[in-house]
Amino acid sequence: MSTTPSSPAVLTSTLQALTAQQLIDYYPPPVPMGSALQQPSTDPAVFRDDGYIKRLNEQAYWHYAVDVPNRYTADRFSFACKTWEMGTVVNGTNAVKSPFLPQPPAYVVFDVAAFNQWWDQYTAKIAVAFGDHEAPALFFIKPATLPPPPVIVAAGQPPPPPPALDGPIGSAVPNNPGVFTPSATDNFPDGYMYAGPTGVYQKHIYPNPFTAGNVRVIWIALQLTLPPTA
Repeated sequence: MSTTPSSPAVLTSTLQALTAQQLIDYYPPPVPMGSALQQPSTDPAVFRDDGYIKRLNEQAYWHYAVDVPNRYTADRFSFACKTWEMGTVVNGTNAVKSPFLPQPPAYVVFDVAAFNQWWDQYTAKIAVAFGDHEAPALFFIKPATLPPPPVIVAAGQPPPPPPALDGPIGSAVPNNPGVFTPSATDNFPDGYMYAGPTGVYQKHIYPNPFTAGNVRVIWIALQLTLPPTA
């Protein structure tokens, strides 16, 4: 299988210190095929090697269905990150950046084992006289696995708990879409903005006569991160 980069430590930074280059480096594209494409031949002798046509197909799919799209995806993500950083507004001595980070890139990888299985099925159908010559569905181009979303912490505030707990965000409030209760680890101030594995949230504290102590604490989802599709 085409390898994805080794999983780095979760990128944790304040919004002010986060740079476009950090985001670009955090989401590198999968390692490309690397070798030069095998070129078609006019020598009949090469076709005696029954792996020749298979290698041509494998390399062509890998190059044009994985490496080329990944390069375009990486370029678009790089542009989005630099555009996000250029939108920074200097407010006094602070650099105010948008908390809505560029969407992570959707890379793909080439699964060699799945390609071999597909090729065996494909050639078996061709070999059957008057049989079904239709190739089975392509399933060897697969979504790449990405690292967890960056964790954005406020300057001077303690970092949130491990991403598996999704920091201070607790359970969803019933019948109130986009509103969540605090978790047991919530010790953040009013207005604190948190970007975690499941999205970007902001904390709100306000008087409420229907809660204990007449204070209501909730987290509002500003941007939700959808789980990856299988």
